[in-house]
Amino acid sequence: METRVVGGIDGEAPQAVRTGDLIFVGGLMAVDDGGNIVGDDVATQAHSIFDRLRAVLAEAGASLADVVKHNVYFTCENNQAAAARFLDELDAVRTNYFAAPGPTTTEIRCGLDRQGALLMVDASAVVGGQRSLDRDGNVLGVGDIEIQTDEAFRNLDSMLRAGGGDRNSLMRQNTYFRFFGEGREVTDYWEKMTNVRRRYMSVPSAAGAGLRIEGMGDIEELIQVEGIGMLGQDKQRLQPENHWDWSIPNTQFTQGWKIGRLGFIGGQISADNKARAVGDDMETQTRNVFNFVRSTLAEGGLDESHVAKLYIYYHAEGGWAEIEATRAVIAKVQREFYPEPGPAVTAVRVAGFAFEELLIEIEAMAVTPD
Repeated sequence: METRVVGGIDGEAPQAVRTGDLIFVGGLMAVDDGGNIVGDDVATQAHSIFDRLRAVLAEAGASLADVVKHNVYFTCENNQAAAARFLDELDAVRTNYFAAPGPTTTEIRCGLDRQGALLMVDASAVVGGQRSLDRDGNVLGVGDIEIQTDEAFRNLDSMLRAGGGDRNSLMRQNTYFRFFGEGREVTDYWEKMTNVRRRYMSVPSAAGAGLRIEGMGDIEELIQVEGIGMLGQDKQRLQPENHWDWSIPNTQFTQGWKIGRLGFIGGQISADNKARAVGDDMETQTRNVFNFVRSTLAEGGLDESHVAKLYIYYHAEGGWAEIEATRAVIAKVQREFYPEPGPAVTAVRVAGFAFEELLIEIEAMAVTPD
């Protein structure tokens, strides 16, 4: 099975990795050949990104018609009118690139790591984001994380059944949630939400990540959930010993799964066996996380050479110089584990994680040779 990479800009990670019939596209922003942001409005940047996505796919031997899932990470003012206006302007462009019904999508309001960037898009073949909405698109359970969590996971369950599977088919499941508390409140909120999620999780569960973000397309939404489901029973749970663990004991959460040629490594964090952060700086935590990714891969007979896509979620505060310095630290450690050209990467600046004091969380998607 041939693996091909579509090159990045100025030594950055590949824009896409193709392995067999699978193509993983990293996060794309509206940049020129020098890496400078193009345009200062949504429409201009969206046109630039989708043109670039089309070109990247063409170089990988595919087209926009082959995209079954794309994520949109965007930034705008924290009010409903601004978010709605942003998505309307995005949709006015996006509908010209994808024929109906188009790919599924997850849209997350978060921080980006280039000054002037308004949105970032990546693409892969996955199940789309599920939300707590009624049939008319109105948010259910306004202000109540338990009601919204229940509705979002109920919708995910329905989508899995519609595809011929069930919750046991779910290999990767990510939860994006909005919460701005601090200290122990962070873990308390995650546990409150997770006690609802567990009603819908298989035992053992899918691998995944829990990410605190700035918001979604609707200001009243507190949670979205997305997942990748795979049909078939021949799967291996990847659960290394002496690994970090969650704050709720005996949850049957899972670090990763291998099914067929695919490996799904859930969000890895720098923590001990009680979900307490280990390391108080980005370099220490990043190195710990990549070592945990390595250990989880090894459970399935995999290593970094099999990784086609990394999702790097990180927290950075301050101005653009501080954000750039943080990304440089992450990139430096990444190169220790993934020499060039490395996998495709989507890097997202988030508001935080499921547990306090964490600075970074990383997922990996691996593909084995035939």
